[in-house]
Amino acid sequence: MTEAVHIPTPAEQAHMFRKSLPHKVRLQEILRALGDVEDLTCLEVGADNGAFSLALRKHGGNWQTVVWSEDEAAAVGAALGEKVNRFEESGLPFKKKLFDVVVVSDILERFRDDIAFIEECHKVLKPDGRLIVSVNRLGAWRPVEMLRSALGLTYQKRGFVRPGYTESELFRVLKSGFDVHLVRPYSRFFVELTDAIFARIVEKRRADGEAGLRRLVRAYTVAGVCYTIAFQLDVLMLLSRGYHFIAMGKRRAWRPRNAPVLVDGRSITEAVLSRAPT
Repeated sequence: MTEAVHIPTPAEQAHMFRKSLPHKVRLQEILRALGDVEDLTCLEVGADNGAFSLALRKHGGNWQTVVWSEDEAAAVGAALGEKVNRFEESGLPFKKKLFDVVVVSDILERFRDDIAFIEECHKVLKPDGRLIVSVNRLGAWRPVEMLRSALGLTYQKRGFVRPGYTESELFRVLKSGFDVHLVRPYSRFFVELTDAIFARIVEKRRADGEAGLRRLVRAYTVAGVCYTIAFQLDVLMLLSRGYHFIAMGKRRAWRPRNAPVLVDGRSITEAVLSRAPT
């Protein structure tokens, strides 16, 4: 008999969010890119914690949420007190040109056809709408990702079909329907190192069922202290690039584009982004 999956209660989700620095940093970056959305209609795609979604709503605007799985829909819906949609292969369950803003939060790596998903976001955005995307940033040398793999936390095991994106790869995905106005990295080495170690603990606790989840909530309290220390150490590494980045694009007509290539093999966008300030 399959053991029933314990759905985190709203109180448990709130506690985990308060103690998880990566969640709070991601929220801060998204809010920074959002600006004033008080009178706007907004869509969040990718929520896995109801407290995160509540924080977006407190920022202003009229929000709807789409998640990846049924368990996430149940948990986030309980925290929000409203229906939360699950993403279906047929696309986003909304009429065209409904939203002013679409926020895609750490879920783009799950889509095998990422360009088709971005086109879905394009369809539900108003003509002057904005798309904000947060993804894992790929780099030449990634010691934290090496540690994650050593701990058995490969991107495939996390449900991803790709480990992340470079700036130029994300531009390739967005360029057919969006003019990219912002690319900003965030979350540096020590916070990510702490998160990799804690992710292994999370995986083990979740495997223990409901009792393990209760212990996991207590473990988040200890993790909160570790994250704080890690964040202070990262202050000394301001010249390093982040392990994640956020991009914002302004909607335009959907038109596939082929970017010109420089003599050294890089696209013009890649050359510009490589010089962009962090």
